[in-house]
Parts: sequence; C-alpha cells; structure tokens
Amino acid sequence: MKKQNMLLVYPDQMRGDCASYMGNPTIRTPGFDQLAKAGVNFKNAYTSFPLCAPFRSSLMTGKYAHKSGIYTNHYPIPLEQTFLPRLMNEAGYRTGWFGKWHLYGGRKFCFVPKEYRLGFNEFVGYSRGHNYLNSIYYRNDDPQPYKSKRYEPDYQTDHIIDFMSLALKDGKPFMGIVCYGLPHTPIDSAPDYYRNLYSPDDVELPDTVPPWKVEEAKIYRAKYYGLIACVDKQLQRLTDWLSSNNILDDTIFIVVSDHGDMCGEYGLNYKSSYYSASMHVPLIIHCPEVVPQGMVIDQLVDPSVDLMPTILDLCGLEVPDCVMGKSLRTALLYGKDPTLNDYVYYQLIKVSGEAYKVLDVQELKHYPERGLRTKEYLYVEKCGAPFALFDLKRDPEEKYNCINNVNYLNILNEMRARLQQVMEEIGDDWSIAAVLPPPNYQNNEESIAFHKDLYARAIYET
Repeated sequence: MKKQNMLLVYPDQMRGDCASYMGNPTIRTPGFDQLAKAGVNFKNAYTSFPLCAPFRSSLMTGKYAHKSGIYTNHYPIPLEQTFLPRLMNEAGYRTGWFGKWHLYGGRKFCFVPKEYRLGFNEFVGYSRGHNYLNSIYYRNDDPQPYKSKRYEPDYQTDHIIDFMSLALKDGKPFMGIVCYGLPHTPIDSAPDYYRNLYSPDDVELPDTVPPWKVEEAKIYRAKYYGLIACVDKQLQRLTDWLSSNNILDDTIFIVVSDHGDMCGEYGLNYKSSYYSASMHVPLIIHCPEVVPQGMVIDQLVDPSVDLMPTILDLCGLEVPDCVMGKSLRTALLYGKDPTLNDYVYYQLIKVSGEAYKVLDVQELKHYPERGLRTKEYLYVEKCGAPFALFDLKRDPEEKYNCINNVNYLNILNEMRARLQQVMEEIGDDWSIAAVLPPPNYQNNEESIAFHKDLYARAIYET
C-alpha cells in the first residue's frame, strides 16, 4: 500500500478566529479557505499550554508539557523520549523541519546540535527568535550561519519545496514541517506590502477590548492580519506545488498553530492565558483518502497532544503507549468521535527563583495555573485555589467571572473535583516548576548584539 506523505504548516502565534473561513469580517485568507473547504475544519481546537516551546514538545512527543519535560520557553527538551520524527524515519519516511525550532534552549538564532533535532533527516532552521527581514538559518550539521536577501517565509517555503522535490525524485514518502515565525511579533518586521495591507480603520474589534486599548489594538491587528496574509500566500504556493506534482491527494496536509494572541482583549497582549484568544488555534486537516470535503467538526480537541497520534494513525503506524493524546482519525471519518475527551486541559507551569528573574514577560508565571475548558464552562485554578469560572453558553466572550457567584456553587464544586481527577490521571502536580535559568539564556539586549555578529558572519544563500 502506498504511504501518504505528510506536510504540516505551523504559523507561530496565530489566533483561531483570524481567517475568513472562520468568519473573520476583515481578513481575506483564500489559501486557508481553500484547504478548509477541501478538508476538515476543527473549529474548536484549543492548545493546553498556550506557549511556544511547551506546544512544540507536545507535538514531538504526544505528551502534555509536564511529561515532555518542557515547563516553559527556552529550555532544552529531555532527549530520552520517543519522538515523532524518529518513528517516521523508522517507517521509511524522509523527515524535514524548516524554521524556528525552540526545543534546544540556548541563544537566539544559534545552531541546533544534531541530538536536539530529534531525528529529522533534514533540518534548515535555528534555535529560536524572530527577525523576518534579517533572518539567519543553518543547514543540518553545518554550523556556518546563512542569510537571505528575501523575506524569511518566502525562502522557507522554497526550502521545504526543495525537500519535498528530492523525496519525490527518490520515490520516498516524506514528512515535512515548516514553522513560519509569522504572525508572531515583531509585527513591524515585514515588507511594506504586508505591513500596509490592512488599515486600522477597517479592523473590527470585539467589545472585550477596553476603550483605552482600542486604538492600539486596531493598529496591532491591522499589521497582524498582514502577517497572516503572508502565511496565506505560502499556503497557496504549497498547495499549488502539490497539485502541479499530482500529489495533493496523496498528502496529509495539516495547518495548526501553537497558541493565539490576546490582541488587546481584556487589556492583554501576547499569550500564556486561559482566554480563548490565547488558547484557540486554527486546525485544518486535508487528507482526501480519509477526509470528506468541507466537514466542520465542533468537538473540542487539543492539537498539542492529539496531532502526533493522528499523524501516526493516518500514516498507518502504531501509536506508542507513552502518547497521552488521542488520534483524530475517527472524528475525521465520521465527523465526531465519542471516545475523545469532552474537555481540553489547561496548564501554565510555575517558574521559580532565578529563572523567574531572567525570562520574558510571557514566561513569567510565578503562580501556576491549571484548568478545564468544556463546551459549557471554563474553569481555572491558580496555585490550587479557584480563580475563574465562565459560563460559556451564556457568556461565550468570557467576560463575566462567576467564581464568587453563589448560583454557580454546585458547578464550581463539580469542576473543581473534575480538575483534580484529571490532574491525577495525567500525573500533573502543582509542585512542578522550572527551577533554574535556561542554559546560555540571553535577554533581548544580549540577543541583539549576538544577532548582529551572526548576521555579519553569515553567508548569503545561493
């Protein structure tokens, strides 16, 4: 039986509601729309740990962050685990990663040693960081930095197309993953076309953005939408290439993000929050041999832990017992799967001591949080104490915290007991914490100087 190829496109920090196929009234995303129309849109995909590195560790292992050993950004992943690319290699797949890695820790834009690439045959990327106009990358085992005169996502798409072309020429199935830094900040790091594509005057904001934040939020969203438009262009390029090579129908094509962006809602920026703006992400799976066209699935799913077993299952491979997520294959076939969890777990792990002093604001979690998101309620505890309860049926915008509302006392007790049960089942604990500064950690000022030196030494790509 012919093996399916696998292509995963991963835009960093993309909200689930910022595409036209999801009903956004401002942005135009024909590339996303085309894939959703021809595949399956999981409209209720929420990531359990809305932060970059924890999501990546779950994607590679199928485990929740506390079991994968990544408790926050910038730490190296423990290597004695079962990783997705190694399993795909063993099954005869050629595997490739392109873009920001963020599972090695270390300095921004530095070289990633082979052991920390977790088995990818081809690796064209860098440790971490975002600099789309003056970006740096490395090729496999070569520590020489490279650079391009082109916009980062444009040449990253070329890199993964080259990878797929070689696999196709050699007659080997492939698993290629490209992680575009967009639409993650800095939102001004874009060519004029994308930066000016949308006007702040055209941006419609939800009323969860407070009045004092409206002007800033409109300016931010307009530029954020421009970055998503660039990702959309890359999706169209990839779809066109697969079609022109007659392998679109032979390729499992997945689009997902690690977390959203608060975009000014509730006065907040960035991620690391239990709000939908932070947890809700796009998830499209296009797989014509399995998936009916144009299906919309409203079950709650967690792509953090569910994608690894889904990829293995769709490729006809065995899912290891260590995996904590669940394959979405049955849901793809029938539109629902009653065996899936009816909740998405939520966790932000404590960052302690010296580590707390050096990390960026989105990683500063001196007070850990855990919670459960169901179709009916969002319940969150901080340090083991009830902190937030939202009635999502009556309050889908998550504006009214019912934690002290006596009418919700029974619901509060039920959700609290259920959260404790889930934590016990998955082996999570409030005492888990990131307790040391990340190895070779750089703050922003140090990273700017380091990048300047790297860029001066980098060779232009040929």
